[in-house]
Amino acid sequence: MIRPILACIDPYETAKEFAAAGWNVDFSQPPESGDPLVGVSLCDNSVLLGITDGYVADNQLPHIGSGVEIYMSVPAEQIQRLYENHLALKPTKLTVQLWGDMAFEVRIGGYRFMIAAVKGNGS
Repeated sequence: MIRPILACIDPYETAKEFAAAGWNVDFSQPPESGDPLVGVSLCDNSVLLGITDGYVADNQLPHIGSGVEIYMSVPAEQIQRLYENHLALKPTKLTVQLWGDMAFEVRIGGYRFMIAAVKGNGS
């Protein structure tokens, strides 16, 4: 299993953006722990929200997430509800992709996600 750690200026504020779109906040290390980290998940997919401090130079902050898209498969019967949960974040249209998956793209915390119902698999 791959579980990316996404560098965020403030992982706690970024977690609120994910939660507002219906993602689960699985855990949150206290800021004073010295390890500011938040785990969020959607269906069986999870990512960790870490800090930029020490990982991303200040002059590179505007480029967080550039060139990366995180593909997440979800159960087919949930794709419409998930799409609707993300509407406030202005996702692309929910459409059938050339390869057959029903999917939409959305930016959360500066990162691009493709959330897709895999054709013929359901998850």
